[in-house]
Amino acid sequence: MLPDTAAFDVLHVLALKGMAATDPLVAGSRYAREDVLAELEKLRADGLATHMERRDLWRVTTEGRDRHAALLDEDLTGDARDRLRPEYELFLPLNDRFKELCTRWQLRDGVTNDHTDSPYDHARIDELGALHEESMPVVDRLTAVRPRFERYTEGLTRALTRLRGGEQQAFTGVLRDSYHDVWMELHRDLLVSLKIERETEERDRAPR
Repeated sequence: MLPDTAAFDVLHVLALKGMAATDPLVAGSRYAREDVLAELEKLRADGLATHMERRDLWRVTTEGRDRHAALLDEDLTGDARDRLRPEYELFLPLNDRFKELCTRWQLRDGVTNDHTDSPYDHARIDELGALHEESMPVVDRLTAVRPRFERYTEGLTRALTRLRGGEQQAFTGVLRDSYHDVWMELHRDLLVSLKIERETEERDRAPR
C-alpha cells in the first residue's frame, strides 16, 4: 500500500518538470511504476494532468499547479521553510560556479568544445567532482527537512558516475538525466518550495 505522501510526491515531480514521460516520473517519485501510473491516472481524472498517449508525455495543468501549490503549503508547515532557506542561500554560490563550469565544458576559447582534448575534459570533470563533494552536505541538510530531497543526492551521484565512466552527455545533456538536468530540477524545487520567482532571484543577485 502506498504511503499517504504518494499522491503529493507524484504531483510534485510532475509540477517541477512541467511535462515528462512516465519513466522520469517513476524515477523521480521513487515508487513502483504501477503505483505511479495509478496516481497519474487519478491526476488526469481530476483534471490536474493530461496525457499525450502517442508520445507518453504527461503534462501538469493550471489546476494541477494550483493544487500543487496548495499541497506544498500544507507540507511545508511550521519552521520547514525557515530551515530550507539557509541551505538555499548556500546553494546559490554553488549554482553560480556550476553554471560557469558548464560553460567551460561546452565552450573552449569561445568555440564549441569538441571533446577531443581528454586532459581538458578530465580537468572539468575533476572540478565537477569537487563541486559535488561541496554540494552534498547542503542536499543532506535539505533531506533532513524533507526526505524527498534525497532523490537529488541519488540523481547527481548517478550522473557523475556515468560521466566518469565516459558518458559525455551525463554532464550537460538535455533530457538525459544529466548532472545539469538534476541540478536544475533541484534549483526549481528550492524556488518553488520557498515561493521565490526566478526573476526575483536574478534581480536580487544582480550587481549593483
